[in-house]
Amino acid sequence: MIGIRPYREADAEALAAVFERAVRTIGARDYSPDQVEAWIGREPRAERFRAKMADGRRCWVADQAGRVVAFVDLETDGHIDFLFADPSVAGQGVAARLLDELEATARREGLTRLYVEASEAARRFFLRRGYAVQARRDFEIGGVPIHNYAMERRL
Repeated sequence: MIGIRPYREADAEALAAVFERAVRTIGARDYSPDQVEAWIGREPRAERFRAKMADGRRCWVADQAGRVVAFVDLETDGHIDFLFADPSVAGQGVAARLLDELEATARREGLTRLYVEASEAARRFFLRRGYAVQARRDFEIGGVPIHNYAMERRL
């Protein structure tokens, strides 16, 4: 059984691992090997997640027998920075459950708009969830051209 719970600082390594597995497996379906490597980056990922999750945002993880298998975060202004699921649970409704939790919290806290920069795979997911594409964003990471989509949903 997979449960949803708040992020704990000890989860940072697991978030980094889920992120990397998701990008290398799911992201690689829509992005080139160079784009995948640029997306993953070269900085220490666990430290990056630890710092980001300490900035006042909310984060929930999907936990399966003590193992983090997916996560989502919500910044105070309604921005969703991360929504990643381990390939072993992709397509099983785990990301949808996390987004349900996030959206319910956002409504309780009086947010009226959620927004995200979504990869190709995430764009398809968010479209099914009622988010609308505002624009395609083309940019570079370390000199590697890549893109995502600015999306939003009114609550």
